[in-house]
Amino acid sequence: VTNTTTIHPGTQTTIPSTTTTVRPTPAPRPSPIPTGTYTVSTGNRTCIKAVMGLQLMAENTQEKRMEYMAVNPNATQTSGSCGTVRSELNITFSGGFINFTFVKQAPTYYVSKIETRLQLSSEGMLYYAAIHEKLFTTRLGNS
Repeated sequence: VTNTTTIHPGTQTTIPSTTTTVRPTPAPRPSPIPTGTYTVSTGNRTCIKAVMGLQLMAENTQEKRMEYMAVNPNATQTSGSCGTVRSELNITFSGGFINFTFVKQAPTYYVSKIETRLQLSSEGMLYYAAIHEKLFTTRLGNS
């Protein structure tokens, strides 16, 4: 059984449907990455709390170079689900999203999937990537 989540009020921004979505503009090199706190809860129980900075890299195929886009945590919407074995953290921002799937496999838990989509204004290109691996494994009760 999967429950829905509450949205952490400090890390969300709602974009009215009547506005035009502004796509992110990448930088030619890494810039400082702002840290945000992203939570997924059901009732008064938090199943995911992630304190992290997020930066996406995309290869500009026209100029044959990497470009970087830091995610502003103050301009995101957080959602997800809490399950007994699998939980999800979904972070949406203007121009894309990043989704994390967490799996609990006693005595450890880990990230089993990271999926992202990014549409850049500079190229009009749509980037998509998904990693299906056992990442960031740790014992229950740790981070």
